[in-house]
Amino acid sequence: MLMFKNRLQFFLVSMLALVLGCWLNAAMAEEANYLLGSGDLLKITVYNNPDLSLETRVGEHGMIRFPLIGEVQVEGITSTAAELKIAKLLEAGDFVKQPQINILVTQFQSKMISVLGSVLKPGRYPLERASNLSDLLALAGGPTVDGSDLVTITSKAGRTELDLHNIVGKGDGAENIALTGGEIVYVHARDVSVIGQVNRPGKYAVTGGVRTLGDFLSVAGGISPSGSDTVTVTTMRDGKQQRYEVDIDNLFRTGNNSANIELTSGDTVYVPRAPMVYVYGEVQRPGSFRIERNMTVTQALAQAGGLTPRGTKRNIQLDRRDAKGNLQKLTPELSDLVQQDDVLYVQESWF
Repeated sequence: MLMFKNRLQFFLVSMLALVLGCWLNAAMAEEANYLLGSGDLLKITVYNNPDLSLETRVGEHGMIRFPLIGEVQVEGITSTAAELKIAKLLEAGDFVKQPQINILVTQFQSKMISVLGSVLKPGRYPLERASNLSDLLALAGGPTVDGSDLVTITSKAGRTELDLHNIVGKGDGAENIALTGGEIVYVHARDVSVIGQVNRPGKYAVTGGVRTLGDFLSVAGGISPSGSDTVTVTTMRDGKQQRYEVDIDNLFRTGNNSANIELTSGDTVYVPRAPMVYVYGEVQRPGSFRIERNMTVTQALAQAGGLTPRGTKRNIQLDRRDAKGNLQKLTPELSDLVQQDDVLYVQESWF
């Protein structure tokens, strides 16, 4: 039992050392590629020469002042390159033979990052060390209660859309990108609008797993009884406004996920009022009725409670407007499909 416990402890310690070593190697590799700049605070150590060791800040012209050799230009090069440069100058001046220099960047003040949008503390932040997106958002206090999971990073390399849900919830390190300075980080607001014939119209966040059209209709309470099965989604894709007509009944009945599009901040979901048919004359309950899918004239009459004892199914009158808006007076068959804004008139029987 004791041997098993010792082996378990050895295994846990080994795993911890491995993880820590990987993290340190990644951090060191990240910082090794960092280019020094004005404002950076450097701790310079010269092995076996403590009098030459110092802590200094890179000046606004990109230079530091070093004992014996004077000003040294370090801006725009890595700390490793700066170590070699100082070592060559010391050796060339015959001040130190084969000097061993180590430079540690203790403050990365030369690189500023702007954090905007729905964060608790928007502003400009110095890159005090090699940082990634989650580190920077922590400095800015994180997203506000109205902030979404969507983050846009704009840099010289271009524009990148990232999802905090993948970084925090799924531990996706690929999206938790390293920042080098000069970026603009924008945290989007909860601004997907769901309007029209839904039970709770309003603005909802792209957060907490809410991503698709179906998700947003769900958090908005679903489509109200007067709402249409076909909804309109207005969105921006590749800098252009686009509109999609989505058949919700077909989406959920067939499970066609290709129509269940993902929404982003600024998108709008509009649920129009359902198409209506109007029935009057010799029916039990004259009025307006929602047109169900593939509704016939007979079904529309059934919605109105059917005919009265004086009503006749012969010579039912249908008022319908054509594509140009002109009113047509038709005599439909009972099996004909009704259309939006049709008006059915049931006449009185003569016998």
